[in-house]
Amino acid sequence: MEKILFTTNSQKILEFLIQAPGEEYLSREIQIAVKISKAGTNFALNDLVKAGFIRRKKRGKMYLYAVNFEHPLIKQLKALKVIMFLEPLLKKMRNKSQKIILYGSSSRGENTKDSDIDLFVVTNAFQEIEKIIKNSSKGKIIQLIARTPLKYIEMGKTDPIFYAEIERGIVLWEAKDES
Repeated sequence: MEKILFTTNSQKILEFLIQAPGEEYLSREIQIAVKISKAGTNFALNDLVKAGFIRRKKRGKMYLYAVNFEHPLIKQLKALKVIMFLEPLLKKMRNKSQKIILYGSSSRGENTKDSDIDLFVVTNAFQEIEKIIKNSSKGKIIQLIARTPLKYIEMGKTDPIFYAEIERGIVLWEAKDES
């Protein structure tokens, strides 16, 4: 999926920079990391600076580049990257769940390299969902919370703060009502 969505030099550079919030890089470091030409890197960096997606800071004779996390599209891109990361797992969990929600910092695009991924799953097959996650290479960074459909409905009254946090999340999948 990344080969489809992140194909231009600018997109490749943004994809690299959003993985490391707060980190600054020389253009040469970016060029090596994303494997594009020096000219392609420089043109893309200039375009990204003009658009406000990244910041350029001069240190001596060198320029350092970092992503501008104040730009609202950057946060959306970060959330998209997490969803793309989860997609293979979501395919396996769909037929065992009624609803899958990404919540917390990852859903808001505020996650860091050390953040876990908060997933809330409405299911009657908790052990199967847990097994799918544990058996995946992504299992160590996913924080799973699962509830039955009834418990999920009750959460609005029993745990309204957490319920509100879940409701602010991104619904990644929801079973269609067959009626």
